[in-house]
Amino acid sequence: MRGGGASADLYSQGISDNLKNQNLSSRLCSVLNFAERLTSESGIHLPKNAFTLAEVLITLGIIGIVAAMTLPAVINKYQERATVTKVKKFYSTMNQAFLMAIGKSGYVEDWEYADGAKCPEGFARNLVPELKIARNCKCGEGCISTTYSYLNGSNRGMNYDAGIAYYKMVLLDGSYLWFRDSMTRNCNAHDGGFNNVCGMMWYDLNGPKEPNKYGVDLFVFLIMKDRILPDSFDDCDPGSGKDYTGWGCSRYILEHDNMEYYYK
Repeated sequence: MRGGGASADLYSQGISDNLKNQNLSSRLCSVLNFAERLTSESGIHLPKNAFTLAEVLITLGIIGIVAAMTLPAVINKYQERATVTKVKKFYSTMNQAFLMAIGKSGYVEDWEYADGAKCPEGFARNLVPELKIARNCKCGEGCISTTYSYLNGSNRGMNYDAGIAYYKMVLLDGSYLWFRDSMTRNCNAHDGGFNNVCGMMWYDLNGPKEPNKYGVDLFVFLIMKDRILPDSFDDCDPGSGKDYTGWGCSRYILEHDNMEYYYK
């Protein structure tokens, strides 16, 4: 420091001796006094327009309040975009795999179907080789979550993991996929708002993580003769007047590119 070297040494010695016998508050005052005297002796002057401690604390408090008000919305928007992106990617990837299977095995109406509530192994034999799978559980248990709820919060009351009619697997990205055939010949079932349905498919995009809820992390698709389509029940929009269960949210996302139904 330029100038005032001797004075600084004397002050340093004096404050060092005093600090030994003072409490924290007194010590702080002593340090502040020392800094003031030292800057005065050395010719250093603090700017007149510097922020006071109270002003800094008030500013930080305002920033904290604004952050607390806006952060949840930012997080929700991020989660929404991540979900929309995953659903759209799954839909595209699954249709590509489905077309590959059809090219090798013919249209789905000619595939082998299970009789009644049995494991659709014959059906899966055509589709599964076209998928990127980390674990193939077939129709066994212990592969996917055991409890799922509707979008309105009520319990689905269906344990897909224990159902022998559901062919289950874990995909490479950790998501869950399971499906069943229509359990009728010639793709003549009616489901999800369509006729001539060959089967149904469930996609849990975050695997074992919660909330395990239709329209939030669980989405339903229909297996048709020549393509995969989103379930089209009108039960995703709370203003639709239908039972707000979430089966049709896969279609909502693909049509609107958002999840506004969830944040209304």
